[in-house]
Amino acid sequence: MSEEKFSVEAFEKKYVARLKDRTLDWNVLKFQEEIDPAYRRAQMRYIGRGATANNDSNVIAAEHFTLSTMVLPAGCMGPLHLHDDVEEVFFVIKGSVTALIQEEGESEVHEIILNERDCISSPPGVYRGLRNDTEEEALMLVMLGAVKPNLPTYPKGSALEELRIKRAIEREAIINGK
Repeated sequence: MSEEKFSVEAFEKKYVARLKDRTLDWNVLKFQEEIDPAYRRAQMRYIGRGATANNDSNVIAAEHFTLSTMVLPAGCMGPLHLHDDVEEVFFVIKGSVTALIQEEGESEVHEIILNERDCISSPPGVYRGLRNDTEEEALMLVMLGAVKPNLPTYPKGSALEELRIKRAIEREAIINGK
């Protein structure tokens, strides 16, 4: 069996993601924004497609985790959501955000202020969210600890959880040909 010679060009094509080749995706979480305009935010994927698995061929294929950046406009938030299978890391690159943490089955939401270069890791089974209480947009690095995480759930009774359940039923009907 002959081994191919290492090619830095092929390596770069497969394993390098450049900012100039990325665009902010304001639509990936648009379904949340349709529930509440305060959920407006954008994602820029670098490694993997994340839990939404958007068809983005311009990313480095994930082998163990996903990595993206997220823009959180002033006054906006990422709603409380729970990943049952994966930890999620938020690293603040620019600005300041309030991390929201809630234990499953509990009603109290804890708030933790994160400033530039602060980081929080949320383990599986803990609701997490973010809020930008400032007048400047925030920029964060977001990592999920799996190639293709399960879709997140939202607090019981919330409009987002009701929409998630409805979409799951519709998706199941399509799969089953109904």
